[in-house]
Amino acid sequence: MRFIVYGAGAIGSIVGGHLHRTGHDVILVGNPKHVGKINDRGLRLVTPDETFMLRIPACKKAMELTPFKEADVLLLTAKSQHTLMCLGQLKNAGAPRTLPIFCVQNSICNEALATRVFDRIYCVMVEVLGIFLQPGEVINPILGNAGFLEVGLYPRGSDELAQEVANAFKKAGFAGGVNEWVLRAKGAKCLRNLGNAMGAITNGKGDSSGFMAAVRKEAVEVWRTAGIEWEDFEEFDRRTRDSRGVIRMPSGYESIRNLGSSWQSLIRGTGNIEAEQLNGDVVKLGYLLGIRTPYNELLCRVAEEMAKKSDKPGKYTAEDLMKMVE
Repeated sequence: MRFIVYGAGAIGSIVGGHLHRTGHDVILVGNPKHVGKINDRGLRLVTPDETFMLRIPACKKAMELTPFKEADVLLLTAKSQHTLMCLGQLKNAGAPRTLPIFCVQNSICNEALATRVFDRIYCVMVEVLGIFLQPGEVINPILGNAGFLEVGLYPRGSDELAQEVANAFKKAGFAGGVNEWVLRAKGAKCLRNLGNAMGAITNGKGDSSGFMAAVRKEAVEVWRTAGIEWEDFEEFDRRTRDSRGVIRMPSGYESIRNLGSSWQSLIRGTGNIEAEQLNGDVVKLGYLLGIRTPYNELLCRVAEEMAKKSDKPGKYTAEDLMKMVE
């Protein structure tokens, strides 16, 4: 089995790095600067226990993956705003419809997009802490294991390949396993991820509790009306948090802050952010159902504007956002 990690940023580089160091065949596909550093000196994977310098194969374009192999498994780890572009790149590079696609991503909208292009789609619920602030280096600040990954078929079920991939994740140091209802778990995680934009916008300034309660209330109303299912939060927390390791920054990295992947996007000045696929998805569904979603709409709009203008986190406080929405 060859793991193609497509969109190797924080999560992709950590998952791919741990798979590689535990003997699996892995190739990373990422942005040119990141791949360039990896090819020059290797991937620097920093954990509380050890820093690994991994000479892992990496490339910049889907065309470099050809010819695709029968035993290839693709881990799609790109941010959700890049999913459609990645799928098109793979198809145009000659990837067959039978290539298994594992959506190792936030949001619950990626798998449905993937079914338009490929036939074998799998869900992966990701609870992995990753920090990616400079090319060639990722930080995985967890003691005990590397994080939590659950695997299943889309929209539900399991098969032999799901079990094989779950076993590979376990060997690589990740807790989790197979979950036949993994899309429900991704739903619970997605509702939590609706706060990613808040951290990016405010940099933690102000009391966001009231605003975020309204954000999730809107999402719950929209999802219930649409018939979307999600796992009970208490059950989700019990299974994932009890299985994950302890968060601890590695020695020498204690001063690094991290308010989530969207916060990291603004710090790095990528020009884009995942809010459209998280809060924006709630807004779109709400519009179709005739349900107003002003709190999610504001988070999405402000986060997108800040990303396009290359603004850094902390432009507004939580109180500023509450005044805007009112």
